[in-house]
Amino acid sequence: MVPSAAEPVLVVDDEAVVRTLVRDILSNEGYPVLHAGDPWEALGVAETHRIGLLLTDVSMPRMNGYELAMRIESMRPDTKVLFMSAYAEHGMLIERPKFIAKPFTVDDMVKAVSEVLKG
Repeated sequence: MVPSAAEPVLVVDDEAVVRTLVRDILSNEGYPVLHAGDPWEALGVAETHRIGLLLTDVSMPRMNGYELAMRIESMRPDTKVLFMSAYAEHGMLIERPKFIAKPFTVDDMVKAVSEVLKG
């Protein structure tokens, strides 16, 4: 169960279908969710909202998820990060459970978010 005072999860993915899917999965589990279609929009959201978890795609145009995470962590050091990618080699560069591979199941997404937030 998600605490009612939980800080939002910021979902960032340049693919609207993926972004909407993740938002719906997490909202249905009780997580407050914010979303952005690109890293620059995400930085604007992070400037005006507390973020409990940044859930970001790795491969996006103009700025990748790693750089986005570094920028948000510099603004909000307590923000936890979970990366997602359809490219398996991205997962090898990241300490688990901070990575979830696309495609993912609902259960996999909920478990990954829960583990990162607890850790």
